[in-house]
Amino acid sequence: MFNLGVLQGFAQRAFAKPMAAAAMGRRLIGTDSKGGSGFGANLGGSPPTAKDFAREMTGQITSRGNTMVGRSVPVVAGAVGRAYARLNRILADNGVRHELRLRRRYEKPKYKRQRLIRESHARRFKAEVRKKVHLIWKMKELGA
Repeated sequence: MFNLGVLQGFAQRAFAKPMAAAAMGRRLIGTDSKGGSGFGANLGGSPPTAKDFAREMTGQITSRGNTMVGRSVPVVAGAVGRAYARLNRILADNGVRHELRLRRRYEKPKYKRQRLIRESHARRFKAEVRKKVHLIWKMKELGA
């Protein structure tokens, strides 16, 4: 198995600076139930490790449907390119890249509402077209 995680690749490059700034802000002002800060009780201590940072950020990534935060794709007979292509196909199906692109900039509530309505209409239209094509395919299969 070769782990090709989302946080190790595309998402890390897209959000590295904003995530780091947010994490450092939480480190200074955020406290847990024991009174310590999120990434370490001592403010003058060492910076958070990559594993701590990923664990903290994992909870902040929203999920849509079957979207996963990380995915392991098996590499068969050393075919890394094929495994990477499969991971890219999974990310495209889940809408991860679309979400990342949308979160690069702030979206006003009015435009977000309009976009969600537009996407909803597009999904319904595609579903109806899919049903009609399936009906035509069945009719051809039956010889009508």
